[in-house]
Amino acid sequence: MDINRSGYYKWKYRKAHPSTRHIQRMKDVEYIKEQSSKHKAYGYRWLAAYIKKHHGVIMSPEYVYRCRKHAGIMCESKHYRYKKPGESGYIYPNLIWNNWNSSKPLQIIVSDMTCFYSRGVYYELTLYFDTFNREIVGFGLTD
Repeated sequence: MDINRSGYYKWKYRKAHPSTRHIQRMKDVEYIKEQSSKHKAYGYRWLAAYIKKHHGVIMSPEYVYRCRKHAGIMCESKHYRYKKPGESGYIYPNLIWNNWNSSKPLQIIVSDMTCFYSRGVYYELTLYFDTFNREIVGFGLTD
């Protein structure tokens, strides 16, 4: 097998007498297995941050990655359907069909929404228009 005698006996001794570092690493692998089974969608970075925040154990993301790789643990990420930018989430029927001329007030009301940033807060402004006289009928402002 082309293995020298001293290398074989060194390997055999290490198997019988593991170092404290190796013992700690095996404990960490078991701990990471336990946490990964609870949080299957977490990658190694999220898992390292979760362990640090909730359990106070500081492990680098690289160390968590190596332990997970050694144990053969992979995250079960969620798969989302890609939506093109600008594609609407809900499709409502078009009741107007370019007939914007209404014969009386409050017959056709349309809305428009815009977002803006002011003093550290994002706001959403929604305006409601009457198409009869192009007047603002109402508005809503949320942060």
